[in-house]
Amino acid sequence: MVHDIKVVLEKIDKLPELFHIAVRVAKMLDDLNINVNQLSKVISLDQALTTQLLKLCNSAQYGFSRKIVTVNDAVAKLGFKTIKSLVFVAISHGILNSAVKGYDLGKGELWKNSISCAVYSRYLAKITNYKDPETAFTAGLLRDIGKLMIHEYVGINYNDILNKINSEGISFSSAEEHIIGFNHCQIGSAVATKWNFPPILVDTIKYHHNFDDAINNGCEDVKLLSIVHIADTITMMLGNGMGNDGMMYNIDLKSLKYLDISQQSTCIENLISEMVELNTEIDEMIGIANGEQKNNKI
Repeated sequence: MVHDIKVVLEKIDKLPELFHIAVRVAKMLDDLNINVNQLSKVISLDQALTTQLLKLCNSAQYGFSRKIVTVNDAVAKLGFKTIKSLVFVAISHGILNSAVKGYDLGKGELWKNSISCAVYSRYLAKITNYKDPETAFTAGLLRDIGKLMIHEYVGINYNDILNKINSEGISFSSAEEHIIGFNHCQIGSAVATKWNFPPILVDTIKYHHNFDDAINNGCEDVKLLSIVHIADTITMMLGNGMGNDGMMYNIDLKSLKYLDISQQSTCIENLISEMVELNTEIDEMIGIANGEQKNNKI
């Protein structure tokens, strides 16, 4: 059954509140003349956000000898870009950690999937000399937010979607669009636009499964899109919260070309092996967000 995307968008009234502070903080951090004290006050408006942020900053990943106890201290130690990505991690945990039944994702699986893609995206950004690895992290983290809005439609129409894939040899997202009237990428980008996300994040949410459309429609940052597309595919291949659509996407070889990554199978296998080594970092970040960190400093 084909649905109207406008009707779905009108029903979204809860999630924007949860992302409001994150978007506000992100915009403040884009201002080179930002007042750190003012930034700290905005973050401190949300006690849960402040607590999560400080837990993440004090994780072993950053290895500071002295405990970070204030937002001002965190900004001084980590810098604006890293703080921005950690704010999105802290805010998104409450949303992405829920079950997404239409995609056969239990509680915590979309969260693990999103954190994995974020960490892989940042790694790819670093090894390919992308200008801003933290933006790549955030783009990877948020690329599948559309699944939260349409998973019920997917669940109801799953057999029709699967039949469409098998009969026409198309991707899961393309089958979603044919059967439902829109896919999780389109609805996610529409919501991101509504919430005033930066255009490059909107583009990666919209096109991370459809590289050709991105090129044809003038995607603002094709290199970032390539990073998220590859990270997304590897996340699914490694089974990190992949859901019922996980094995129905392939790497578009053009994305490898944009990043100057060899298309030889041995090179791709080596890249995947390097990604696997990042899983300790992923598990630690998930544990912190879930309140499972041992010997917590905060």
